[in-house]
Amino acid sequence: MDDKDPWWTSGEFWREFAPLMFDADRRDRARQDIEQVLALSSPSPGDRILDAGCGPGRHSLELARLGFEVTGIDLQQVYLDEAVASSEGLEIRPDFRKEDLRTLTAKKEFDGAISMYQSIGYTDNPDDDLAICRSILNALAPGGWFLMESDGKEVIASGFEERTWFERDGKTILLEYSIEAAWSMLRNHWRFRDENGRWHECDFSYRLYSAMELGMLLEKAGFASVEFFGGLDGRPYDHQAINLVALARRP
Repeated sequence: MDDKDPWWTSGEFWREFAPLMFDADRRDRARQDIEQVLALSSPSPGDRILDAGCGPGRHSLELARLGFEVTGIDLQQVYLDEAVASSEGLEIRPDFRKEDLRTLTAKKEFDGAISMYQSIGYTDNPDDDLAICRSILNALAPGGWFLMESDGKEVIASGFEERTWFERDGKTILLEYSIEAAWSMLRNHWRFRDENGRWHECDFSYRLYSAMELGMLLEKAGFASVEFFGGLDGRPYDHQAINLVALARRP
């Protein structure tokens, strides 16, 4: 990666490490993820839904297959190109756009929005997370809902491991983690060896939020009635949570 560019803007990072983040199991879970999202959010048939940080479009495509009008937003053109190619043949195709979530141009266009798989906390400035939440709020029609899935600080703390390694699809993968800035940041050191024996390596950090901190962020952005769950299956956010899911609504 180019050291001059933030890791989250690097096309090289997202391209090289896509096999770790979007492996076959994660892609196969997209349909179940969306079934659970819809059970929590209760949208109406044909609603307009924003997929904020859509990546390769796995959730956008499932929503479109169910008849929703979907717009997927991401900064990485390599992922948007993959998403567009994957939408070929769908009766209702998502609209995939390259935009920065901090400065979304959409205004009151959507009935609901999703942000899946940790799409905030990447930048050095915490105010950027507030800007993203406000942009999504402004993109929603009155009464619109926003479901955000992320790593929860409490979940990370309860099962924290400094390092792990495993084999997947012929690759040897080593992941190392450390906590920074009094539990406000999670530092990641990722390495994997591909089928040709070449090592790929990257260091990056992102912000961690507790449920209380995330609720305060969403309320500051203007959302109301924030609910928390310990997974997309609707379980409580307690010691058995697997991640942090917030469901908020625009007044």
